[in-house]
Amino acid sequence: MTTTLKLWFSTIANTLANPGALLVFAVIYALLLVASYIFIWIREATVSQVLVTYALMILIPIAFFALQAAIIDRALDQKFRWRIILIDTLKFLAVTIPVLLLVLFLYYLLNKLAARYPAPVVVAAAPTPAAHPTTPTPPVTPPLHWPSLIFSTLRFALLGVALPLAAIHLWIAVAGGEFRGLFKRMGSGLARAFSSDSVLIYGLGLIVFVVLPYIMLVPVFNLSGNKTEFAVFSLRLLLAFLFSLVGWVSTLTALTRSVPAVPVEVPEPNVVIPTESPA
Repeated sequence: MTTTLKLWFSTIANTLANPGALLVFAVIYALLLVASYIFIWIREATVSQVLVTYALMILIPIAFFALQAAIIDRALDQKFRWRIILIDTLKFLAVTIPVLLLVLFLYYLLNKLAARYPAPVVVAAAPTPAAHPTTPTPPVTPPLHWPSLIFSTLRFALLGVALPLAAIHLWIAVAGGEFRGLFKRMGSGLARAFSSDSVLIYGLGLIVFVVLPYIMLVPVFNLSGNKTEFAVFSLRLLLAFLFSLVGWVSTLTALTRSVPAVPVEVPEPNVVIPTESPA
């Protein structure tokens, strides 16, 4: 655990110490957010809007996987090789589709199983006549329904932990542009996905790129003045953007660095055994 924590904090320090690489990641991340916002905001009313929607449906996955490829390849090579990043973007997309389909199938089975254990319907008792009829009746607190809690936890573990970890380790396994030994690396990557070090790194990253941005965006503050409120809201957006970016880059980089290097297979030389010549 100590080694993993040192790796995590050193990765954050290295991420912040490379503003050039962080700027490249920020540009790709900003393009991804802008494209996602336009995709949600636009209305399919005219032909041009429909074409823009279809274009964004292609652009958003490419930008997402290009960001992951840039982070992982930068962690492996300490530089940006855009040809390899482009190849890895397509490879990441290809290996993610089967994992996503499997997770969606398991999620469907969880929902079907959860439907067999519905939460009981709590019916509020009728108010009894009292000396003070204007006193409001306190709401009835429903009892804890353990099946609902268990299935909600399983859904979060499936979508929030298992899917990202499996996908990330598959990305790391196929990164680099080499196709030799691809399926062997994918199998070993899935085997490492749920190791203790991997889960700990991802859990620390989850605090930075999910919990902290959520804390910054969700609370509502009552401020006097529109300019002050707009400035505070803009600052909160900027901090949420930075924390989510730095947290995700550090998490992906730390997971990449935690994977042991694959030894290069050196072919054995052909040894020619001389034949004895007849005397």
